[in-house]
Amino acid sequence: MAYASTVLPGSEIRIPRLARPKLRWPRLSQRGRALLMIGVMISPAFLADQIGYCVMRLFLTADQIAAQAPDDSIITRVRMFPVACMDANMAAEDRTYWTASAAQYGWPNYPEAGPGCFRPDRPLLGVVGLKAFNVACPTMVLSVADHRRWVAYAASHGWTDYPQAGAGCVDP
Repeated sequence: MAYASTVLPGSEIRIPRLARPKLRWPRLSQRGRALLMIGVMISPAFLADQIGYCVMRLFLTADQIAAQAPDDSIITRVRMFPVACMDANMAAEDRTYWTASAAQYGWPNYPEAGPGCFRPDRPLLGVVGLKAFNVACPTMVLSVADHRRWVAYAASHGWTDYPQAGAGCVDP
């Protein structure tokens, strides 16, 4: 009895011979190929740096952002702070929890934004039941020229007025 491993194929079994396709570079000069390879090798690192910078910016405080701005920038004369408001449809136990948490962390109430609003010391992003936003207000009374610059700066960034927080305040 012969096993399958010992049986030799007969001449009736033929495997067709196909030529492998030749993969060729696009018709580029040597310099063009080098630039293409440089671009392919650099792009992941470049994208990772940009994504990393965006993630880092999410966790910067308002003071750290202001420290990065040049001294003559209008943003250095603006105070930015986060505000969190409880949803009107929030359950009573959740409302009690957030009131107790705000008191525990020493977050002051911010009735200018509405009832149940407070000013946390950090942005509360992605918390269910809370509406979190930032408020930017000039730190002092601005001159006429600086006020115009501030209004133009806020308008160019698409920030809406937030008069409840004070004169010149916006919701970035």
